[in-house]
Amino acid sequence: MITEVKTMKNYINDQWQETVGGTYESVPNPATGEEIAKVPISTSEDVDRAVQAAKEAYETWSQVPVPERARYMFRYLQLLNENRQELGEIITLENGKTLKDAHGEVQRGIEVVELATSAPNLMMGDALPRIAGGIDGSIWRYPLGS
Repeated sequence: MITEVKTMKNYINDQWQETVGGTYESVPNPATGEEIAKVPISTSEDVDRAVQAAKEAYETWSQVPVPERARYMFRYLQLLNENRQELGEIITLENGKTLKDAHGEVQRGIEVVELATSAPNLMMGDALPRIAGGIDGSIWRYPLGS
């Protein structure tokens, strides 16, 4: 039984913000129909604010060295592992999945983050010496937008 129905907000520019339109949608527990939360119906203005904030954040984030970015992903991975039980329970509550299926979904998400932690290795280039007479080749990988 849900004792408190949470009203969610948009997370924009490192802070929780009300939707500009002030309209919310009820989220029911699929097993009981009981309302478990209210989520904002974001307006185009909400989306524009989020996109602008992301563009501004990218200017700083794009300058963060790749190994440091990977440390953020390792911390995220740690948090997912530490909270896997609770995450599975939330998925079950919101989607009506069995707990076993929900834990499988959490595990798949963890595996995606594990792959992301290997970004520094994936971004390394390759040297191809002597691909032609007196010519060496190099392959460099850059994140999109760099």
